[in-house]
Amino acid sequence: MIRIGFYGSDVDIDLWRAALKTRLPSFEIARLLDDAGQQCDVALVWAPPPGALSDCANLLGIIMQGQGVDHMMRDETVPRSVPLVRLVDPDMSNALSHWAILCALDFWRDADHYRTAQADRRWDPRPQRTATGGQVGILGTGAIGSVIASRFAALGFSVRGFARSERHIEGVEMFAGGDQLAAFADGLDIVVSVLPLTPDTTGIINADFLARMSARAFVINGGRGPQIVDDDLLAALDSGHIGGAALDVFAVEPLPQDHRYWTHPSVRVWPHVAAQTNADTAADQVAAAIISMMDGQVPANMVDWSRGY
Repeated sequence: MIRIGFYGSDVDIDLWRAALKTRLPSFEIARLLDDAGQQCDVALVWAPPPGALSDCANLLGIIMQGQGVDHMMRDETVPRSVPLVRLVDPDMSNALSHWAILCALDFWRDADHYRTAQADRRWDPRPQRTATGGQVGILGTGAIGSVIASRFAALGFSVRGFARSERHIEGVEMFAGGDQLAAFADGLDIVVSVLPLTPDTTGIINADFLARMSARAFVINGGRGPQIVDDDLLAALDSGHIGGAALDVFAVEPLPQDHRYWTHPSVRVWPHVAAQTNADTAADQVAAAIISMMDGQVPANMVDWSRGY
């Protein structure tokens, strides 16, 4: 019997139980914080409270219900001796690419202006931006970012990609490492971040980065909130140098009620919904990881604890 400790909503635990039913041998799922959950072989979690995994004596591995692993990295009580697996689900890549393109095209075609004009019953055409050649930069070109970069290129944008190390994406100009970050940012009309959160990516979108972007540029963040220096972005928005932002992730979630993002006219707040986990499409990967862990094998998509992703 495989014992799975689950941390998530009551609805989610039922969805995962049904999705894994035909993919695993005999198993049971219990809530991680219950006594039965603490006896788990494998933990299937998203942002459990600090210390939740420290007393799981039988733990063979941890599987995240999403791409991000920064919650685990911050919790020093999480055992570093067991595999940590991040979810790499093609459906999440598709969903996040849809969201990024939606936000970018909404900006590129002045949709905010026309929604306001309609509300005011004003017939107020604006000159159209070029349909090809706008400069889009993708911060993070892994499993999700590479899909986003290719789809922006297919729409006629000139696309740059930024990664920690050298890589190749057809039709995308690539930049690698901190030494090339300034060149990557120079003249961008739109930047999309889907980076993992590490010490190197924290605060990567700061005053210097924003100043290098083109006038009235647009910022899209679907990575992690701390990658943006909030005060720097707000200052750039207030000055008019940055034309707008679509933000799905924040340093504190839920976003505090008194945060200026809520009321800033140039900011679109999304409640961390750009790419939500789908148990049906992710179950094959999760089941494979569980079986690997139970057999003492190395699972796919294992996180490097020292690197942070």
